[in-house]
Amino acid sequence: MTKSTNTLSEYMVTEYEKIAEENYVQMSDGSEVKILQTKAEKNKFNGYTFLLIPGWGTVVPGWDDMLMEASKDFNILYIESREKGSFRPAKGKIKNDLDRMGTDIKEVVEYLKIPQEKLAVITSSYSTLIIADVLANKKLKPYITFLIGPVYQFSMPPTTRYIMHILPTFLFYITKPIWRWWVRKFKSEDPVQAAKYIRVLEDADPKKWRAVAKRTCFIKIWDLYEKMDNKVVVLGMEADKMHTSQLSKQIHNKIKNSEYFEMETNRATHSAEMTMFVREYLKIEK
Repeated sequence: MTKSTNTLSEYMVTEYEKIAEENYVQMSDGSEVKILQTKAEKNKFNGYTFLLIPGWGTVVPGWDDMLMEASKDFNILYIESREKGSFRPAKGKIKNDLDRMGTDIKEVVEYLKIPQEKLAVITSSYSTLIIADVLANKKLKPYITFLIGPVYQFSMPPTTRYIMHILPTFLFYITKPIWRWWVRKFKSEDPVQAAKYIRVLEDADPKKWRAVAKRTCFIKIWDLYEKMDNKVVVLGMEADKMHTSQLSKQIHNKIKNSEYFEMETNRATHSAEMTMFVREYLKIEK
């Protein structure tokens, strides 16, 4: 594990980033993934580790309220996946498919020696694909996994999943207005969610996006959901246009050992309310 040398401009640093320890963990293929960690005070620690795997391109600002609330009594492990700007790829040819990203999660948890029977995993959107690989292929056995707005494939604007294979990465900047329009028009429940998604676009590293998207944009993972037998909670968001409740219910019905709850909005699932929901589900008293 190596210390991060990344620096963030002041306006980007969240409350959670101010209190977290930031490191990089080397994977078995030589690449390095960024993690953030905090430990609860001993007299307040509830015994669980709160593992957050954020969705496609999303970074800490979208989860700050949830993480700060969780830091009061959970140990926290936050892992950034391979499409993030923080990812440090190994030299030479590497894999960036779901199997590799699922293995990243396994290797980080095992490296840190976190007890899996006390692991509460939180995933959202694209990262539900990653955790589906982890659970279906028995890479980890967490106590509980929460799927927020799960998907069965990577959601992209029409035609983008085809033309991205032939266009140079610099054209990402030219097509960015199309992505902004698509997010605002079709995929946001309110201006707050739209702003969060547009922040993802602004912070994107197109080379890393393309390297991962090329490996995952055509894959549909219904079979992985059917193979999962771990305890899972699926959270739908009725007001969310990007992740419909109808799809969340369909995925819930594919998973053998799952429960379904409705939280209505994307904002609620990324807030302190989500942490309180996890506490209530685990029957934790602050």
